[in-house]
Amino acid sequence: MSELTVILDRKRLVARIDAGVLRVDRPGSRHENIPLNMIRQVIVIGRPMVSCEVWRALADRNIPATLLSSRGRGAVAYMGAGLGANVNRRIGQYRATQDPEKSRAIRRWLLEEKLKRQRAVLLEVPDAPDRTAPYPENIEQIRQKLADAVDHSQFLGYEGSAAAAYFKGLGRIIPTQWGFSGRNRRPPKDPVNALLSLCYVIAGAEVRRAVHIRSLDPYLGFYHLPYIGRESLVLDVLEPIRPRIDHFVLGLLDNPLRPEDFSSSPTDGCRLKKKGRVRFYDEWARWREQGEWEDGGLRHWARGTVRDLIGFFDSEMEVAPEE
Repeated sequence: MSELTVILDRKRLVARIDAGVLRVDRPGSRHENIPLNMIRQVIVIGRPMVSCEVWRALADRNIPATLLSSRGRGAVAYMGAGLGANVNRRIGQYRATQDPEKSRAIRRWLLEEKLKRQRAVLLEVPDAPDRTAPYPENIEQIRQKLADAVDHSQFLGYEGSAAAAYFKGLGRIIPTQWGFSGRNRRPPKDPVNALLSLCYVIAGAEVRRAVHIRSLDPYLGFYHLPYIGRESLVLDVLEPIRPRIDHFVLGLLDNPLRPEDFSSSPTDGCRLKKKGRVRFYDEWARWREQGEWEDGGLRHWARGTVRDLIGFFDSEMEVAPEE
């Protein structure tokens, strides 16, 4: 059965549960009924009216919801089911964060996977050796140095150096009309950075769902150290997935999206216009399930990364069928 991403983005839109389905009433148009078992993710933009029974129904089915500001400002909110019931797994996670050797191994693995895929993105384009050199080789050299990293600060330094090389390489790939000169955010200043930030945010909902299903504490990470209010483990799991998202964004440029699909202001930064959002979310829903490079999609990658991470401290634990 098809799995849908439901976008609720109109101020006067009303969403509620009616006879076991999600009913969406839009001003000036006929209402829509969407079976809950067909919904994969819900994204709320701005201030539509969503009843409490909708949030309960989504949580019961562990359907992630992402709440975004209409102007790109303010914190992102994620809603979904609570943590899985396997408390022993969280105990294993807590112990692993206190084990310097296991923590180092997890940090090294996360960054090695991220850097390998960053290099692959730069080599994916036509005439890659001419257009992106010497940056793929620089990233590979940094990746090899990870084997000798001990302190957390060393991992941070290597990741920062790799990121600098990576985004310089992307700058040689991305056509000049997109105005990309490197990574920036809060707010993003150009369309490419606007897309990257948006994709990372909505991918976070899928990663968060995978973390919760496996009974892990989303606030206790290994590479991203604990910080009040930050879901550090979600950010950890997202790191090796980011280059896949970057590759997806590159595939949107010029077709189906164009620079004129974005608006920009000094206060809100660069954002997708409504018509551009429709095309973006259509492409996102397709990519989320199909992915690129290999079989699978975002859900597959998120669950696989969480599963592999658990293997560092919980390899003997049986995985429950619902996981």
